Amino acid sequence: MKFVAKTLMGLENVLAKEIENLGGNNIEIVKRAVVFNGDIELMYKANLFLRSALRILVFIKKFDAKSPEELYEKTKSLNWTEFIGLNQTFAIDATVNSSIFTHSKFITYKVKDAIVDFYYEKYGRRPNISTYKPEIKINVRISEDQIELSLDSSGESLHKRGYKVESLDAPLSEVLAAGILLNTEFQNFENFLDPMCGSGTLLTEALMINTNFPANILREDFGFMTWNNFNNRLWKEIKEEALTQVHEPTIDFYAFDKNRKAIFATKKNLSMLKYGNRIKVDHKDFFKLKNCERFDFIIMNPPYDIRLKDDEILSFYTNIGDKLKQDCAPCIAWIFSGNIKAL
Repeated sequence: MKFVAKTLMGLENVLAKEIENLGGNNIEIVKRAVVFNGDIELMYKANLFLRSALRILVFIKKFDAKSPEELYEKTKSLNWTEFIGLNQTFAIDATVNSSIFTHSKFITYKVKDAIVDFYYEKYGRRPNISTYKPEIKINVRISEDQIELSLDSSGESLHKRGYKVESLDAPLSEVLAAGILLNTEFQNFENFLDPMCGSGTLLTEALMINTNFPANILREDFGFMTWNNFNNRLWKEIKEEALTQVHEPTIDFYAFDKNRKAIFATKKNLSMLKYGNRIKVDHKDFFKLKNCERFDFIIMNPPYDIRLKDDEILSFYTNIGDKLKQDCAPCIAWIFSGNIKAL
């Protein structure tokens, strides 16, 4: 089987390494994705374990089409009974980058019509369309005249881990947080600190990595669970084996924030994880921290307030740098921010 693991720009190499460690074959890095081969067991494991993947697609067919009519005919020619049952609901998700096909909604309707007409001609009736939790989700990717059809095995995006019960404004994506952490060497240090923890995404993902807690073990639903070939016994065995590999933290984790709502959210989210109660979470202002040098690894995603003027933002980041140099040396510090100018 051929799979496409989707990810965020810049995390392709991280994801490829994860897939290699999981046992994927013929790994190929492409833009915002990694292509690989494996079996149904690997597909289950990819959805469960991959921390830097957004979704796992199962390749159906690739062909060229130079007109909407050709797209329709070639889509309709496939044996859709292999993928969609008559009594199942389905939906189409299209990504288009083409001078021939310029509207993703039009592509969605065209592919939908082709599938529906296939069933009408063969059975005189068809599966229903559903945009809310469809049982089968078809992914269409078009690059100029190249059409790629896939099954979405994940359902909802894999960044929805299942532990985030409390959140603040503009939370960091779990997939992005995991990708950042996998690019660091935080596991080689003894004390991990996020001094501006927000709702605790960096901290929670770091704890999951350190304890080998599967990324999506708390999720109840995946797209593949509604497929006709879903092997529930195998899925349960994979999860049970995964949980036997979870171990106690090997690092002391700390999380601070001057916002009490952030502290509440972080504690609630950590409570969803095994060993989450081992994390030291406290209401503290980073700039007033004492004995900061005891933390040998510091990582933060500073809040970015668009209401601040440029000079105030630059001053804020300057103060972060001064605090790290004056009070936290010789720590290793990672600062993740969308404000390149301030960095």
